[in-house]
Amino acid sequence: MEDPPLRILRLRLTYLLIVMLEVVFQTLPIHSSPYQFATPDIPLVITFVWVMRRPDVMNPILITIAFLFADMILMRPPGLWTLIALCASMFLRVRALYFKEIIFFYEWLMIAIIIIISFTAHYFVLILTFLPIQNLELLAMQAFITIMLYPICIWIFRSMLRFSLYNALQNAR
Repeated sequence: MEDPPLRILRLRLTYLLIVMLEVVFQTLPIHSSPYQFATPDIPLVITFVWVMRRPDVMNPILITIAFLFADMILMRPPGLWTLIALCASMFLRVRALYFKEIIFFYEWLMIAIIIIISFTAHYFVLILTFLPIQNLELLAMQAFITIMLYPICIWIFRSMLRFSLYNALQNAR
């Protein structure tokens, strides 16, 4: 049984809103001094959580819109991180059903590997195109914090991304 189309649309719009608000919050001048601290890539983690929990809701156009918005607002090379995140998300989307049947640790390990590959690919593409790169130590710290944020995001979105059998039965009547 599937969710009603209105709930799927609501979930898609919620995803876009959450990612866009998070990106806008990243640009707020909260502190006055520059700092050398790596922040996690929260839109990437949110996308992976939503792809693993509800692959039927996440489609390539939705992910592309969210990450192109983030690229433009955060002044990154347009489309590079979007392409990497889209490829990683589609890779995970194909395997999402398989990971529902195994232990969470293996899912988290797969997500960690995908995040490390994504950050590494982004770093090497920036090197090859002679664009300014981040300190490798900060990049590794950012990847590590992003990986550690995955279980927290799973816990935060667990009730929202659960398949609503009760709602589906009510709408079928």
